[in-house]
This record gives sequence, structure tokens and C-alpha cells, in this order.
Amino acid sequence: MGGSGEGFRRDGRVVMSHDPAAQARRRAVTRALALGGMAAVAGATAVPSRLLAARSAWPSTGNIELVVPSGPASGLDTAMRTVKRISDAKRLFNVPTIVVNRPGAGGTLAYQYLNQRPGDGRLLALASPSLVTNRLMGTGELDHRDVTPVCTLFSENIVFMVRMDSNLLDGRALVGALRKRPDAVSFGVATALGGANHIAAASVLKAVGLDARAGLYVPYKSGGDALVALLGGEVGVVPVAAPVAVPQARAGKVRVLATASGQRLGGDLAGVPTWRELGVDMAYTSWRAIVAPRSTSEADVRAAAAAFASLAASPEWRSELDRQLWIDEYGGPEHTRRFLQAEYDEHRALLAQLGLVR
Repeated sequence: MGGSGEGFRRDGRVVMSHDPAAQARRRAVTRALALGGMAAVAGATAVPSRLLAARSAWPSTGNIELVVPSGPASGLDTAMRTVKRISDAKRLFNVPTIVVNRPGAGGTLAYQYLNQRPGDGRLLALASPSLVTNRLMGTGELDHRDVTPVCTLFSENIVFMVRMDSNLLDGRALVGALRKRPDAVSFGVATALGGANHIAAASVLKAVGLDARAGLYVPYKSGGDALVALLGGEVGVVPVAAPVAVPQARAGKVRVLATASGQRLGGDLAGVPTWRELGVDMAYTSWRAIVAPRSTSEADVRAAAAAFASLAASPEWRSELDRQLWIDEYGGPEHTRRFLQAEYDEHRALLAQLGLVR
């Protein structure tokens, strides 16, 4: 938006303004909508008994496959392995769980993998904004209408990092370099063009008055791959999920220039300014949702949602939200169906403004 002062911001969903009070209100509404309008899960001590009953008999055979649409060591992979660890410890599923990585094509390969077994609710994938952007950008043929929504789970904060020996010492230096020549700085983005990290980077260019299409964006299959490329000097800047950046920053391998969150993060990133603090009027976070194959039965969806409701209510999960700097976004199947359609509509408008719709 350049000097208009409107910017690109995101408050769990893509919106055009940021208000901490509104953010708190929206999260309260999200929790109230969890499980299709029943009692809020976050902070609850118990899950409704009829949901527990729905969960108790499902599934009776086989394994639960927790499908990750990116490679190992990515933010998505870390999140799904956290789901596995807690759900296994609490025996939230009746059968063993396995994590299956299906990287490529911005998540499309993972969603295609789901739909090789339509109606099999034992396949559960962790979806990100690429689920609603791939078809809009022409980078994939599937979107939210081709899978079955189970629940929204959380949103992830995005930070921008460089190697420690980079001449980009802070966010203002990055903006200065972009203004001199937008394609002089290469961004390593995962998991695809049109994904959350690409949108975050393009939004920085747009917010400082540049053509977002003029930036140089190099796609990778995972945040881990993008990190390797950064450390190897293939790209200059990587926008990535905060948990991926933290251990590298601790080890002195990367410097975090800015966060795309609406407010400063805590822990190791407490000293990192937001883009807004640096005069760049944008904010964006990346949501995570659970989806099943197309044609999954309502009974299986309810049972899977019940298991994730128990997960979201657990002290172990709440602790992970804090440790990983994640934002609680739990909501049940009906909420998730509405949420994904709203995300599709809003990303279509945002991507059009960024010149990324095909």
C-alpha cells in the first residue's frame, strides 16, 4: 500500500488492520466456536462427554497417519511431531500414530496423498495457508474444497532471518537494500510460492511502496531446506516459522531482523522488533488446521475433532503453545469449514493486490 498507511496485516486471518483488543476478542470467539459452538476448549478441564464417546470407538484398526506437507525439520514437521508426542502420551487415539512427510508443490502432494484414500479418516494432514492459495496462484490443483475440515489448531509467527555475517544488520537495512533494487536480495521461502512465508516477504515490499512481483523469491520444500540454503549462501533472507529460527539464533548462526507478528514475541526473540516498529506497516501469521481426505464421514470427523479437542485442552499442549510462540486457534469442524472459506476469499483479495493471482 506504500504510503497509504493501511498496510497488510493479519490477525489470525488476513485482515487490513491490527488492534490488540480486537485480536483478543477474536480469539475468545474462536474458542467459543470450538467444537461447533460448544464449551470452549482452551483452558477447559474436560472435553464434553458425548465427544469422548465419539472418540472412544475410533479408529478400531490400522494406524493414524499424521501427514506433513513439508520435509523434516520444518515448522510444519515440528508441529505434527509435537501432536504425535502428546497424543501418544495421552492415548488420544486407539491405534498407533505415524508421521508421514509428503513435501512438494506447496502441500499439493500431501493433499493428493490424502485423497488416494477418500473417506479414510485415519489420514490427517496439517494444512497451512497454501491450502487456499495454491489454486489461486496456479501452483496446484487442490484447495480446501477438495479435503474434509477437522479443526483449526494454532497460528505460527513468522520471523525474517539472515546469516550472522550478512551485511544486513537490521530490518531497516533490508528495506534500504530492497528500495535500491528489489531483486538484489533473494528470499528463501517454504513451502512454495504463494505460501505464508512468500506472502509475508511480498507484503514487506508492498508495504514500503515497491512492486511485490519485483522481489526475488526462491521456493524450498521446507523451512529446514530454506535454512540450509541460507547458511550455505544460496539466499540472503529467509522468512520462517519462529521455532525454526530460535535454535539457530541461540547457536549464533543467524540474526533475526524482524518479526511479522502484530506485537513482539517473548523468550529468545523478545529483543526482535516487529515490522511495524520499524516503520513497515504489515503483519502476518500463518495458521495451521487439520484436514482429512474428501468424503470422510461425519462420524469420523467428529471423532478426530474430539481427539484434537482433548489435545488442545491439555496442559502439555498449552505449554507447547507458550514454548513454541504459537497462537491458540482451536475450533471444531463447522468453525473450520467457515474459516477456510473466509481465508480463501481474503487471500484471493490479498494475492490480487500483491499481483500474485493467476
